[in-house]
This record gives sequence, C-alpha cells and structure tokens, in this order.
Amino acid sequence: MIQFNLLPHREALRKFKQDQFNASMVLTLILGGITAFAIYGSLMSSIDAQKDNIAVLEKEIKRYEAQIIEIKDLKTQIDALLARQKAVEDIQADRNSPVRLLSELANNLPQGIALTRLAQKDQELTLEGTAQTNENLSQFLDNLGKSGGWFTKPELQVSEVQSLNPTGKLPVKAYKFSVKAVFLRAQDLSAPGVNASAAAAAQAASGAVPADATSKPAPTGAAKV
Repeated sequence: MIQFNLLPHREALRKFKQDQFNASMVLTLILGGITAFAIYGSLMSSIDAQKDNIAVLEKEIKRYEAQIIEIKDLKTQIDALLARQKAVEDIQADRNSPVRLLSELANNLPQGIALTRLAQKDQELTLEGTAQTNENLSQFLDNLGKSGGWFTKPELQVSEVQSLNPTGKLPVKAYKFSVKAVFLRAQDLSAPGVNASAAAAAQAASGAVPADATSKPAPTGAAKV
C-alpha cells in the first residue's frame, strides 16, 4: 500500500536550519562578547599596571630632583669654601711679599745701577733709576729675566742719556731708565721653568722671612752704587 506524507516537510526543514543559524549566531555573539570582555579586562589591567609604574617613576624622579638640588647646594658651598681657602692661602703666601720683593731687588741689582723709584700695581712693577753704562742696564735686565727667579717679563720702557753732577765736580754721563717687570707670587713658582732654589725660597717665605732679607739690607728708596 502506498503512503503519502502530506505534512509541509520543506517548511519544517527550513525552520530547523533557521533555528540552527540563529543559535550559532547567538553563540558567536556570546563568545565574541566574552572574548572582547577578556581583552578589555587585560588591557585595563595593563593600563593600571603602567599607571602604577608611572606613579613610581614620578616619585623616584621627584626624589632624584630633590637630591640634585641638594648636590647643587653642596657644590655651591664647596666652591665658596674653596674660594675662601684660596683667599686665605693667597694672604698667607703674600704676607712676606714686600720683604721678599726688596730682598730680591737687592740681590738682582748689579754694580752701576741706582733705583730711584719703585711702583707696584698688582704683580706688575715699574722700576726707575739710573745706570752708569748700557752694560749695567743690560745686566740688570738679564738678572730680572733669568730662569727660575722671582721676576719675569722684564721690559725696558725708557733709556735716555743725562748728565749728573752730584758732587759739584765735572758732570757724569748716566742713563736714566724705566723698566717694567712682573713679580711672581709664591704660588706661581709651581709653574714650569722655576728652579728648585726659587721653590725652596717660596716654601721658606710661607713660614718665615727669607734669610736674604736678614743678611742683606733691602733698599728703602734707592740702591746706590
């Protein structure tokens, strides 16, 4: 016997497939939402962690900035102390400078030279006087410019002939001169070209009057022949 199915099976199959599609779409949306939420949560955790790291770094930066300010203040204080120490050392080194200057001038003054005027501005000296001959004046310049001495950079400014008559007798020819030179300070003797004797004299001068100043009288206004 032949049987016929008169039910709408095509519509039922179409409805079944539609339900499967709808279910898969719902499942896909649910899985997508879960994945997106998980990714969002992971990103938010990373952002929070980075914010914490940034906060820690900012705190460390502020701490280091405070230390830098303290270091700058310390450096300023150290520079001020070094400047004060240098000033004290300069005063200590220069306390015997006038005595040493006169003593060294007497030691370097050759025969035939008489000084009539001495002027000093800082370390620069202006020496004026008379010389019997050009050789005496040349010897005086050589003595001032010798290596290792207390004087340096001697420069002849004026040299002119004049006639002197100190005793009322026949006039004597002499050379009136003006010389500029630099008188070294004790601390300048550490520069290259200074000999050991001058360095030893500097060490002696820092604590006592040089021996030459006590053994030879220094010129007070003029060094006579």
